[in-house]
Amino acid sequence: MNEFLETKYKRSMLKYIIILMLFCSTAQADIKANWVEKDKKVKLPTAQINGVEYISINALAEFLECENVADITRGIGTLAFNNGELTYTLFSPYITVGDKSYNIHYDVIYRYGDFFAPVEYIIPIINRLVPDDLVYSAKDNAIGLFPALYNITEISAQQKINGLLIEIFLTEELKYDIVKTNDYWLITTIYGGKIDTSFFKGKRPIKAIYDTKAYQFENSAQLSVRLRPKDFTFVSKIKENPLRIQISIKGEGFADTVLNYSPTTEHNFTDNIIDMIVIDPGHGGEDLGAVGPLGTLEKDIVLKISNYLQKMLTDEGFKVILTRDNDRFIPLADRTKIANEAGADLFISIHANAAKNKKARGSIVFFLADTKTDQARAAATLENSSIKFETPKSQKDYISDLDFILLDMVQNEFLKESSDLAGMIERNMKKVTKIESHGVDQAGFFVLNKAYMPSVLIETAFLSNKKDEKLLKTKKTQQDIAKAIKDAVVQFKHKYETMK
Repeated sequence: MNEFLETKYKRSMLKYIIILMLFCSTAQADIKANWVEKDKKVKLPTAQINGVEYISINALAEFLECENVADITRGIGTLAFNNGELTYTLFSPYITVGDKSYNIHYDVIYRYGDFFAPVEYIIPIINRLVPDDLVYSAKDNAIGLFPALYNITEISAQQKINGLLIEIFLTEELKYDIVKTNDYWLITTIYGGKIDTSFFKGKRPIKAIYDTKAYQFENSAQLSVRLRPKDFTFVSKIKENPLRIQISIKGEGFADTVLNYSPTTEHNFTDNIIDMIVIDPGHGGEDLGAVGPLGTLEKDIVLKISNYLQKMLTDEGFKVILTRDNDRFIPLADRTKIANEAGADLFISIHANAAKNKKARGSIVFFLADTKTDQARAAATLENSSIKFETPKSQKDYISDLDFILLDMVQNEFLKESSDLAGMIERNMKKVTKIESHGVDQAGFFVLNKAYMPSVLIETAFLSNKKDEKLLKTKKTQQDIAKAIKDAVVQFKHKYETMK
């Protein structure tokens, strides 16, 4: 038996063991593998692309004895388990389970008449839906299916405007009690629960959770969460698909501990509709951005433009989220995180430029790629300077291996769409506004890094130029810029939905 399987579970009573060996080959992307059940061997296709191990979804379904309904013409498929359904979409890194969406980091692909998904990232999500424990070892290139050691598998939290939504995931329905203590702990006792105490200890899904503790007792398990805000109320219920305890917490103290957005669960990743837009007003809070000769602040101007754009897009029927709708600072990495978690179709970051040469004027629209011009390099340096307002911990999200990230992003599937969207915005800016256009360019903006959708950064004008500053201060120019962007988004939607 594979050493990985023996070592990890040698003390467990195994009802059955199934091993899936994923053999790698550098000579071809088409790799054949086997799963072994006693003496029976079945050929199973896998694929390795850019060093990422993919697995046949249809073979996984057979492996787990669940139904797989795939529509090749629409590029959509569903794995049906007793505990819920998992829906995947071709050319998308997002999968849905019930009303929740998850990022598996790499797109679902189609090879040799079958859908493939990255094995390392899809397995933890499947484990939310199966009663047994599906385990992957990258070291041994093996998958094993075992009787589950724990029936409490995960805790997650979503940030809301007036509170939190905490969810505790289960593999079977269990009775539970929740109490709030005087020292602001929320204690969930789950009867018949089995929990990995070391896994949950100190777990902090979001900032509003101060600490987490887990305890295993003879007939129950206890999961305790300490919340930063002191005054709160809660209600709870059991939800299915996947099975979980859902705790809704409300309290005034949460406003200062969460980002000013609410990740939506309404957006459907399984359609081809472009309807969710995230607008990112640059800078904010202590980060003023560029400052004009007349004292105009970039952070204020771009927020006004973003507010106009939000209303225009909403009137067109789009769902719109602002990364900030007031004067507050948000780390660069958190801005695209908002877009990714919301399932955005487009990410638009709005800024105003500045230069030592006070005669420099005009707008320019960027997409993320390796910098090629001095003008683009200067703009990226200016906007990336927001990093100085961040903590060392938050900086780690995008500083390391930046050159590698940029090269990788150049090759990703959204490069063409981002460039196309930038061109549409630039043409509309030139047509609608009185601001001189410098066209479209590419540069390494931190704020666009890790956006899993077409994304652009717009330098609306040079705030360092008095004439541009006066234009940007006017309501008409702000509305004209918003209209130009809105028209471009509508054009982009029409083009790409028609193509799909």
